[in-house]
Amino acid sequence: MQFAISNSSAVENISIEDQTVSITFTGGRSYDYTVADVTAFTAALTSAMAPEQSVGRFVNKSIKNETLRKVAV
Repeated sequence: MQFAISNSSAVENISIEDQTVSITFTGGRSYDYTVADVTAFTAALTSAMAPEQSVGRFVNKSIKNETLRKVAV
């Protein structure tokens, strides 16, 4: 599932496959994260994509509260 992010200065693209979330930040840096509840994350992401919301803030919050856990390289 691909989400092209057009209203964010921090995030360009988010893709979700199985329980892996790949986030491409502005400037081309990409990181992979795991997520336990894909359905809940997808619903929250869709809400964060509304014009008055911030996808970058949502992603940052999801990383800090460990909804998204970085995949070890």
